[in-house]
Amino acid sequence: MDTTVMEYTAEDLIAHKLQRSGILIAKPKFDQEGTDLLALLTVSAGAKFCQIQCKGRSLVNSSNSSVDIPKKYADDRFILFLFVETGQENLTHLYCFFGREIRNYWHQRGDSYVLSISRSTLQSALARFAFDSRKVHRIKKAIVDVDVQGEFKKVIYGYLDVTEEGDTLNASAAAGTPPDNEPGRT
Repeated sequence: MDTTVMEYTAEDLIAHKLQRSGILIAKPKFDQEGTDLLALLTVSAGAKFCQIQCKGRSLVNSSNSSVDIPKKYADDRFILFLFVETGQENLTHLYCFFGREIRNYWHQRGDSYVLSISRSTLQSALARFAFDSRKVHRIKKAIVDVDVQGEFKKVIYGYLDVTEEGDTLNASAAAGTPPDNEPGRT
């Protein structure tokens, strides 16, 4: 089943809710480690951010669904939002999970963490993860506490070498994982 429309709906809803809560949102032009959105408190030198993955699921034509994410994503800098469509126009079912919550409450299946949801237990089972002002506070704290150096190396690390030989400039560049011998890298 194609969930593209649901995913875009979820992403737009999540960006809207976060921006209304004073968290700035950027949409990266890459898909790296599940990052759909970047959450920031300010756009300035040394800006800090958190990675957000957005998921959308529908329980309109089915009584249950599930969400799975690779285990490697669920570290302490990772935040996952889940929007669940139930067909109830006056209710928005939006949930927020931090990496630690995913590791502690989701089921492990192979190299993934899996969350099963059902229409009959949705609100009772996920109430503690509902997006609210407490989650906003935790997201803002996570942004403030993030290791800027590590995050930028992970997302946009690269280098450019330029040499001049007579009338010719030679350039080479690379992007990806920093080399192990990089100064200051542990």
